[in-house]
Amino acid sequence: MTEDNKHSRRFQTAGERLDDLLGDASARIEEETQTLINYINDELVPAIRQHSSSALRTASAKLAKAAEHMESSKRKP
Repeated sequence: MTEDNKHSRRFQTAGERLDDLLGDASARIEEETQTLINYINDELVPAIRQHSSSALRTASAKLAKAAEHMESSKRKP
């Protein structure tokens, strides 16, 4: 084997190892991404919707109180 062939073979082997590493990482990223999407859809979105409606109800009650206070202030001389 010549010196050039040795370097060429090392480079090829390094490329194969890098392909294996990146392929494994890519598959892992795809799995984790799907897990994250499922979590967002199944857990996070319903919780946000529930808490958002609660927040709107609280804000509505406070606005109603504020409106009552403003109206009662107008009635007092």
